[in-house]
Amino acid sequence: MSENIELQNIPPLKDEGLPTTPTTEVVQSVQETLASDLAPVDRGRDAWLFVFSAFLMETFVWGFAFIYGIFQTYYASSPDSPFRGASLSTLSAIGTTSLAIPYMSGMFMPAFMGRHPRWIRPMQWGALLLGTGSFLLSSFATAVWQLIILQGVLVGISCGILYTPVFLWLYEWFVERRGLAGGIIQSGTGIGGAAFPPLVGLLLERVGFRWTLRLWALAFAVFTAIAILFMKPRLPLITVRQARSAPIDLSYLKSPIFATVGLTILVQSLAYFPVNLYIPTYTNLLGVSPLDGQLVLSVFNVFCVIGQVLIGWMCDRMPYSRVMTFSALGSAFAAYLVWGFANNLGLVFVFVVIFGTMAGGFNSIVSPVTIDIVGPSSPTSSAIFGSFAAVKGVAAIVGPVIAASLFDPSNAGMISKFGSHGFGKVTLFVGGMMMGTAVFSVLSGVASHVRRRHASAMEA
Repeated sequence: MSENIELQNIPPLKDEGLPTTPTTEVVQSVQETLASDLAPVDRGRDAWLFVFSAFLMETFVWGFAFIYGIFQTYYASSPDSPFRGASLSTLSAIGTTSLAIPYMSGMFMPAFMGRHPRWIRPMQWGALLLGTGSFLLSSFATAVWQLIILQGVLVGISCGILYTPVFLWLYEWFVERRGLAGGIIQSGTGIGGAAFPPLVGLLLERVGFRWTLRLWALAFAVFTAIAILFMKPRLPLITVRQARSAPIDLSYLKSPIFATVGLTILVQSLAYFPVNLYIPTYTNLLGVSPLDGQLVLSVFNVFCVIGQVLIGWMCDRMPYSRVMTFSALGSAFAAYLVWGFANNLGLVFVFVVIFGTMAGGFNSIVSPVTIDIVGPSSPTSSAIFGSFAAVKGVAAIVGPVIAASLFDPSNAGMISKFGSHGFGKVTLFVGGMMMGTAVFSVLSGVASHVRRRHASAMEA
């Protein structure tokens, strides 16, 4: 059934090699041949092999990107680090660029690969070489600017190219079970984000950052190569190219819903990324063991995945604007009433559990928002996803930079009534941005309500 539905949307093939006036029988014969050659949707060995490959890619692209805070703490505080003494804002630029570039690539990379599907495989292998080489060269760095270029910019470009086919091909392989497949794939971020911090922390302690990066380059090369080898599209390349050759409809940019939700995502991300990046630094200033700090980040990443499931489940049962408001207020509560008074490891764990659950799953609102703007099956959906990802990419740079400027290193190691260890203004910033997120969430709900009323009036 799914195969027949998709074939109806395939543009007619050029008549090369066919009669100049093709009959209905010839067209039906071509469609039947294509259908018989396609792997089944939602089932079968090839479909689940794609899920396995995409899971590996997710783990080694995003799972590692979200643990840079472990490296940052080492770079800033280890006696063996050649970068000790560098400012927090300078060191954070490494992690923010490695995160921001893959997000921003969602604005243009899916469209480019969709128009040039034959280039995808060579681009992936090239990106694998770029990423592996960048990690290796990073191990020889002696200045922070070298790490920004290698571990930040070039690794970010590599990861953006490597991950884009996952986004493109998931929609080919899965229709009815897309939520299940996507959930399995996205769990790679949580598994990598939970497993990598103690592992990387142990390596940093035992062999230093240079050999840690070299060993990571080896693991990245091996597992990402396996993912590329077994990841493939379902539809024939010629069909994909013809189906995606139409110009992208950008009318969604005029939608009030897109504007209000885009602002909401921007403000929410300005608060989220500083926590993800600086919570290991804060934990380190408490004077606990490095392993405790690494476990804090692991727990945070795990509960971010739990939050994705929870918020996705809630969006299926109530208006997404209410879910957004609930998430934002819960995150603000965690920042103001827990992190602000977290002078011991136990309260830090409480904070990352609440904040990870409430804020980490915020991206789950993108799918229902997209459906609200253009409907459930619009080809414009990928452009909207990419636009929202680009907004997060901007916030991934700006948010940590603002937070670093608010951090007071002169109070590092000092306990205060609110916001200890120089993080008082950072905590206020995170909580304030989450309160702003709640306001924009309400405005998003108003925009959605107005759109539905207008649509009902037009139908009447």
